[in-house]
Amino acid sequence: MVNFRYDDQYLRDMDEYTEKVYKKYGTASHTAEREIMIMAQNGNRVAMKMYADMLFYKRILRRNAYREAFGLYLEAADVRVNTDGKWSFGSSAYPLSYWMIAFCLVNYRRSSFIKDCEEIPVIEVMKTGERMSLSVELLCCALEYVMIPGALNLIGRILYEAGNDKEMFDLLKHTFSECIEGKDYAGIYVKEGALDSMNACCDASELFYKEAAKEGYVYASNNLALKEADRIIALYETGEKDTLKEAVDSYVRYLKLSADRFEPYAANRLGLFYMTGEVIGRNGRTVLKEFTDRAAAREYFGKATVYLTPDSAWAFYNLIKYYHTEYDNNIELLNEHMDYIKELNPEVYNIAMEL
Repeated sequence: MVNFRYDDQYLRDMDEYTEKVYKKYGTASHTAEREIMIMAQNGNRVAMKMYADMLFYKRILRRNAYREAFGLYLEAADVRVNTDGKWSFGSSAYPLSYWMIAFCLVNYRRSSFIKDCEEIPVIEVMKTGERMSLSVELLCCALEYVMIPGALNLIGRILYEAGNDKEMFDLLKHTFSECIEGKDYAGIYVKEGALDSMNACCDASELFYKEAAKEGYVYASNNLALKEADRIIALYETGEKDTLKEAVDSYVRYLKLSADRFEPYAANRLGLFYMTGEVIGRNGRTVLKEFTDRAAAREYFGKATVYLTPDSAWAFYNLIKYYHTEYDNNIELLNEHMDYIKELNPEVYNIAMEL
């Protein structure tokens, strides 16, 4: 296990950022972003992480944005990787950067919006098991210093994957024993020896998801909703009506936690559930028409168009498809929404053109 250690430099860097940027310019202005870039160049590790975020989330355009961002996350974490691929850890890390490094290690060329990103050589040479194991170590270390809901969610994801993949479980069970068992993270305590089976890992993943969701982390709520979707599909096939209703209530509750925070994927999925009764899990789908509610569907399709992401394109599409009378005498609104779809997700635009 890597011996991580921090000094309090990141606290001084945070104070410097607060005084020189946040108090003067806020967080989202162009002036604030330029000042963050300058501060990062001058060695402030909090600013390095924020600069990396601007690249990673395409606030600043670069040809190889993810590669450049990952390099900055490593700097913000005071991490060096030599030509042999060996990682060394300094003592001046900004803990939040550990979480983002772990996010990249887990998702690189596998999932999320970095599934098809450019090559990041440092990650490319690592085997999947190595990436997952190091990610758990980084996340657990960060959580010893700072409450990071995204880190809790990512641990939950790794546990869930290990709980459904024997090879991954075998690769990670020692890391789980070293890093998670017998530790307390944000009130989550997994006793020693508890993660000795794949089923136990799946159960533990839910603990981490729920704690992250309680902190308002929408992707943890989405993960919980997906688990309930799988349960709904299984229960529907067995005809257990009482338990099915309980699972549906949980599914809706978790989607609402995200949708009410304007997370477009969850809001659109909830809109579709209310419109058609459709529930999609990892390995199937079912339709529960008895739960449809046209007014609620309209509300949640609308919420999916407040904070715009590519998922919002589907919500605009569903508004046009299911509430077409709203557009019959308002061609300007139709054109506006079609323009949004085209900009957000051209593939959805091609589908929408067929309506």
